[in-house]
Amino acid sequence: MFESITSTTRFLGHVGRDLLGTFRARVRRIYDWLVYGVDEVVVGVDVFPFAETMTGVGWYEWNLLAALDRRDDGLRYNLYAHTFLAPGEQPPPVPGVRKMRLRTHQIPDRNLLPIRPTLWLLRHLVEPVLCLLDGNDVIFAPNFMPPRRQRFFGRRMVVTVHDLAFAVMPEMVAPETLAHLRSRFPKTLRRADRIIAVSQATARDLVEFCDVDRSRIHTIHEGLDPHFADVSGESVPDALLPEDYLLFVSTIEPRKNVIGVLRAFALLAEWGYPGKLVIVGRWGWRTDRIRAELEASPVRDRVVHLDYVDRARMTSVYSQARALLFPSWLEGFGLPILESMACGTPVVTSGRSAMPEVAGPAGVYIDPESAHGIATGAASLLEDAEHHTRLRVLGRERARRFSWDRAGEATAGVFRRAAGRRVNGPDEYRV
Repeated sequence: MFESITSTTRFLGHVGRDLLGTFRARVRRIYDWLVYGVDEVVVGVDVFPFAETMTGVGWYEWNLLAALDRRDDGLRYNLYAHTFLAPGEQPPPVPGVRKMRLRTHQIPDRNLLPIRPTLWLLRHLVEPVLCLLDGNDVIFAPNFMPPRRQRFFGRRMVVTVHDLAFAVMPEMVAPETLAHLRSRFPKTLRRADRIIAVSQATARDLVEFCDVDRSRIHTIHEGLDPHFADVSGESVPDALLPEDYLLFVSTIEPRKNVIGVLRAFALLAEWGYPGKLVIVGRWGWRTDRIRAELEASPVRDRVVHLDYVDRARMTSVYSQARALLFPSWLEGFGLPILESMACGTPVVTSGRSAMPEVAGPAGVYIDPESAHGIATGAASLLEDAEHHTRLRVLGRERARRFSWDRAGEATAGVFRRAAGRRVNGPDEYRV
């Protein structure tokens, strides 16, 4: 009992000191602004994507925050996930420590009070007070919308929109995701002071399908993940991969046109291609037709599915492929295109949506509605060594132009503009 009283008292003391210290810091910041004219901008950031297995949005946020942490520009960041943690619960990792702060308090194992109700009270009553006392000028939602409790943690709001699939092709979006976006996303767009679109295609869709004023939208292309930035020459062979293969990388779902990939590969095999097809990606939603297509394929035994592959191994997966097949119906950006080009692997992709923005002159463009067209595009690389080599070089050159530091510079400009500060540098970045 004594140990429980001691650890509980110590824990509550830490929380009390945090409340008092946060209040004093807020007062001091106001004083410095009034007396000394200190022009600091404080941004609150949703980092819940770091608490899960990271996919495209998570890596977007990770690399962006890492770039922002490298800057010296008068901006400071409060990172928000769960402030109060249960015993044994781990906080999410963070990409920087110079300008980033993630506040956490962990309830001790020997807590005098019941864990679950204590955690609920702290998260629903104390946590909002702490975050409001932070006095953020801006709350940043890097994943379309902020969590409900974070909506009021900043005077202004900036959101990143990755794609408008739910508006452009609603039949391609999972019903529960569609319902969630339709109910909350329009309200978020109305409240957002500034909107970051990761491509010109997404910016156009925001204007056309969501009636957003173009002056509120900032197009900021993504950068090249450091995992792929230093890939050069021949990679170390991966013994688990086929010697000769074409590659598809993405979540397996209707929007990615996996059926088109499977049918194109069957045609290529019929035309004499001896290699295999490697599919890297987890099974998503509405996969019945895709699974049936895979099982019925005449070359089923030549299709390899790898599910999730970590970033370090993906460089080998990309580098050893003959080409990436990425005939998606719609993309907000298309990171696999950029990663593949950085690894020196040519890309066969759709000539629509954001994909030409990423691949530029290094892509082989096809109509995603035509399996024959996808196969023909791949065959042009398989049968013409000179063409293949030229696109390998062009792809690497193209990929090097996508910079997270420049994306961070533009994003910092958006934060300053949203906070009502003067912007000296860019607040858009397009390759």
